[in-house]
Amino acid sequence: MTNLYILMWIYLTYLVVSFWLFNYNILSPSVVFSFSLAIMLCVAYYAATNMEMVFAINMRTFKIFAWAGFVFLATEFIVYTLNTVRHLSSNTPHKIPLKHEPFIIEPRIQWSVTAFLAMSFLLSVVMVYLNTSGGSWSDRMRMFKGLISSGQPLRFYFILSQLYKIGIIVTDLFGYIFIYNASLCNIPAKKMISYIADVLLFALFSAIVTGARRSPIELFLFLAMIYVTINMRPGGKKKILRLVVKSIPVAIIGFSLFSIAGTLVGRYNSKGGLQNVVEYLCGGLYSFNLRIDEGGTSQVFGLSTFFYIYMIPLFLVTLGLMKPTDYVMYDYFESLERFDMYGNTITIFGRWYKDFDMPGVLIMSCLVSLFFSLIFYKSIIHSQNVYRDHHWARICYCQFMTGLIWAGMDDRIGSMMTVQTVVFMIFMNIILKRLSPHR
Repeated sequence: MTNLYILMWIYLTYLVVSFWLFNYNILSPSVVFSFSLAIMLCVAYYAATNMEMVFAINMRTFKIFAWAGFVFLATEFIVYTLNTVRHLSSNTPHKIPLKHEPFIIEPRIQWSVTAFLAMSFLLSVVMVYLNTSGGSWSDRMRMFKGLISSGQPLRFYFILSQLYKIGIIVTDLFGYIFIYNASLCNIPAKKMISYIADVLLFALFSAIVTGARRSPIELFLFLAMIYVTINMRPGGKKKILRLVVKSIPVAIIGFSLFSIAGTLVGRYNSKGGLQNVVEYLCGGLYSFNLRIDEGGTSQVFGLSTFFYIYMIPLFLVTLGLMKPTDYVMYDYFESLERFDMYGNTITIFGRWYKDFDMPGVLIMSCLVSLFFSLIFYKSIIHSQNVYRDHHWARICYCQFMTGLIWAGMDDRIGSMMTVQTVVFMIFMNIILKRLSPHR
C-alpha cells in the first residue's frame, strides 16, 4: 500500500510541475498523461483503503511507473525548450490573425450526412438482431459483444465496420465545424442543429457497432479538446474556464449515465455504479501488477506493442492481395484467462513491458512524448499561422490525444498504428482543404 501511496503523490507532482512548466497549457502531452495516471492512482488508493479492493503494487511496478512518467515529462521539456527558443529567435514576422470566417456547407450535404448516420444507426440495430437470438436488448448486446471478441463471422458486420470508419471522419469534421463556427464566428447553435444530430447519432451507432461505451466517450472528449485548442490564444482563457465550470454538472450526470449506458452495450451493473467506475479506471493497474514477472517474454519482436501492424498481412490476405502463410497472431490477452476480476486493461505500459521489459517502457514513453510534443508545439502552440493552415493539426492532435487520456487504463497508442489512421489523416486533410474558409 505504501508503494501505491507514494506513486500517487509522484504523479500528482508530475501533473503540477508539467502544468506550471508548460505555461498552463491544459492539453500539453505531459499534463494529459500525468492527469490520466494521477486520477487512476488516486482512485486505486481510495478503492484499496475504503472499498477493500485489491490494488497494491510491488516495487518493480512502482519503479516502472515512476521512471516512465519522468522520461515522458523530460522529453516534452526538451521539445518545448527547443521550440520556444526557435520561436523567439525567429525573424519571421508574425502574421496578423485572420478574421474568423465560418465554414459553410450546403444544407443538402448537411442533411445527407445526417441521413447517412441515421441509416448506419438503424442498420447496426438490425445487425444485432440478425446475429443474436432471444432475450432483452441487453442480453442480445452481451451476446453480440461475445461474438465480436471470439472473432466469429457476423452477418453485415464488415459493412457496418466500414460505415463506422467513415462515420468517425464525418463526425469529427462536423463536430469541429460546429465548435469552430459557434466559438469563433458566433453562429447560434440552433442554426447548426444538424451537426448536433450527427454527433448524437454517431455516438449511438458507435456504441452498438463496437459493443462498448468507449467510442462515444472518446467522441465527446474529442469535442471538448477541440474547444480548448481553438481557445488557446489571447482572450480565450475565460472561455476555457467557463467550459471547465460547465463541465462539472456534465461530469456528475455522466457518472450516472456511464453505468446506465452499460445496458445499451450489454453490461450489467450488479456491483453498483461507484465500484463499476473504479474497476473501469483501475483494472489496468491490477492486471499489470499481477503479471509483472512476464516482461520481455514475447516470441516475436514487438508483437504486443505493434499488434495492429502485424495484423496488416492478415488484412491483405483477406483482400486476396497476399497468400496465406504459417503466420500466427498472438494476442497479449491470451495470458489473461479472459479476464481478470477487474477487467481486461493493462495501462499504457502493459504491452510495451510485455515485449521489451522496463527499458522498452522507457524508450516507448520517450517516443510517444516526442510524437505528441512535436505536433503540439510546432503545429498548434508555436505555429506562425495558426488560423489559416492548422485545422487539420488540431483535429488530428485531439483525435490521437485519446491515447494519452486512457494512459492510466489501457494502451490506445498501438491502435493508432493502423491503415485506418492513415486514411483518416489523408481524407481529413483533403476535405478540409476544400472546405476551409482560409484557403
